Amino acid sequence: MVITGQEEWTKNAAVTLIDKNDIQSILWISDAQTDYEDISVKDYRCKLGHEYDWVVLNCFSGFRANAAMALSGTIKAHGLMIILCPELSEWPHYGDPEQFNRISYGYHQKFTKSYFIQYLISSFNEDSAVAMLSVDKFSGKALFVVDNSDKDRYYEQDIAVTHICKVAQGHRNRPLILTADRGRGKSSALGIAASKIMQTSDKTIYLTAPHIRSVEQVFIHTKRLLPNAVISKNSVIYASSSITFKSIDLLLSDDISVDLLLVDEASAIPVHILNKLAKKFPRIVFSTTVHGYEGSGRGFEMRFIKQLSQLKPSFKRFQMLQPIRWYKHDTLEQFWFNTMFHNVQQDIETIEPENQSINFQHLSKAQLLKDKTLLGGLFRLLIDAHYQTSQDDLQRLLDAPEIECFIMSRGNTLLGVAQIVKEGGDCLGEISNHIADCSRRVKGHLVAQNITSTYNTAPFLLTQQWRISRIAIAPVHQLKGFGKQLIDYVEQQARQQHIEFLTTSFGCNTDILRFWYRSRFLLAKLSAKPEVSSGEHSAICIKPLTNEALKISDSIHKDFYQELLYQMDKNFQWLSEALLIQILLFEPRVNVGASNNMAILSQFAIGKRAYFTCKRLLKEYLIANPDCFSKIETQQQALLVAALLQNLKDKNLCAKYNLSGKKQIEQALKTSFGKILISH
Repeated sequence: MVITGQEEWTKNAAVTLIDKNDIQSILWISDAQTDYEDISVKDYRCKLGHEYDWVVLNCFSGFRANAAMALSGTIKAHGLMIILCPELSEWPHYGDPEQFNRISYGYHQKFTKSYFIQYLISSFNEDSAVAMLSVDKFSGKALFVVDNSDKDRYYEQDIAVTHICKVAQGHRNRPLILTADRGRGKSSALGIAASKIMQTSDKTIYLTAPHIRSVEQVFIHTKRLLPNAVISKNSVIYASSSITFKSIDLLLSDDISVDLLLVDEASAIPVHILNKLAKKFPRIVFSTTVHGYEGSGRGFEMRFIKQLSQLKPSFKRFQMLQPIRWYKHDTLEQFWFNTMFHNVQQDIETIEPENQSINFQHLSKAQLLKDKTLLGGLFRLLIDAHYQTSQDDLQRLLDAPEIECFIMSRGNTLLGVAQIVKEGGDCLGEISNHIADCSRRVKGHLVAQNITSTYNTAPFLLTQQWRISRIAIAPVHQLKGFGKQLIDYVEQQARQQHIEFLTTSFGCNTDILRFWYRSRFLLAKLSAKPEVSSGEHSAICIKPLTNEALKISDSIHKDFYQELLYQMDKNFQWLSEALLIQILLFEPRVNVGASNNMAILSQFAIGKRAYFTCKRLLKEYLIANPDCFSKIETQQQALLVAALLQNLKDKNLCAKYNLSGKKQIEQALKTSFGKILISH
């Protein structure tokens, strides 16, 4: 139900409805304190997994798309979601307090009205399941659902419990992937299965998740079914069995083993961590939400399951479709799925003839609002391509003045989309030196501020920049060169508007870096640690578009390269060897003078000279001549990088490359250098 009007009137109307219906379990989202359980909209995550009869979202305190969709999943069957907002004609112009979090510094004055709120209002008007109440009007009708008896409601959950028990008691190395939308009872299934396993056998079960609060439902159901168990904050002990919450970092320590590991909300855990857990534990269940409220569900589908099929090909998966918390075909769930373009079924695209010309176009926010089919196709592309794309990104796409979209299409088929964010420029002039000396940081301008503060280069901050924040090509059209064509079009548009730099930031691996290298972007920064969200080092690439920008770029590249050489055996010690070789091949090089010592290198290769007497010269040679890696096999390349550039200890080299000791390491290095020097 949407209640519109003056704020005080809408609140009083909601309270009257609550009192008349004698509603007991209520969550009120507002900045102001109420007589009910209440939270600020920014704290919505702490209520995930809870259940309420009614939820009241006071939009006068600010609207967040992520919060609205996530909190709708806490409402039980027969419940109601109430949205309080200004008059619908006024709401798009309302000064939303959350707007500050969506718009970059220097762009607030360019914001005139919310296209997202206009879109949301149209969704309200088009859905017959939405009731509307204002001072002088009510519209809405009762909708009847097909009866769901309890036996049908729990059928899929029972199957899920059986699958989980089988992981504990069946063959090893057959992980289970359990996926479901919210309200399907997947966390409850983990708790029910754990109690059954503990009652029928002596098992030690570990439970993990990004936060202990995420597994509240698991423990609730385990405790419910084991009333005689010994219960503490983090564990339930029954006879000789137990289930205990363990943090992920503790699970990855060397000396831990367990009969069964349950991983809840797996899509919120970095993929490389999931891979480590899958390798380490022979009996493991990964449970996760399909429609992640922060966009993580799709990344889990696209990245991890593909990798798990190679790592543990006998894995099983089960998807729970039947809701338990509410009725099948629930109107509230369908409203938000439709509005946020999270429908499970993708539209079938019309396949246009290959000989049709490809069209490129800049899309304004007004055009996106006018064509919902195009907006939906575009946003679904972004969801599929980028695992962090969330509902909040849809709100930013339609509202943030600094965000622009470019698409490529053939006929009626959308082939790809690039989203850019305007950064840098005169709006940062007064604070540029403060950002450069690390004493100031403002909202947005991600790459502009990062590079400026890293290299203390205020002139870079003052250039006009377009950061390509998202680029997505439809899966059936990938690997055809369309991504590069789209970037070329964006660059053409940037040059016409006198933009000085194109930039981008991403989780760095060899494939993605190669993609940006093809468009002549160069690496400007690599994060010291892998990002939690991707498990990869975050990379920044830049491309100068003017002569002045080229001078700034050269200075940045020189500093980056020196930092790379310094960090290779420190923060980059565990970087992929292939990635490090790729960077050395493409980045500007420094003459380190190793060519003057060819005689010493040859002496090492033929066994005359000891390794420790020439390690520095061997390292300098590889840095100055990265092309030499192409003359040896991949495994030999990796060992050279790990031993000489990353300076791994002998015990680590032996473990990583299956070598017996120091002598075998040195012999392998001599063999590799022998092959390299033959063709020098």
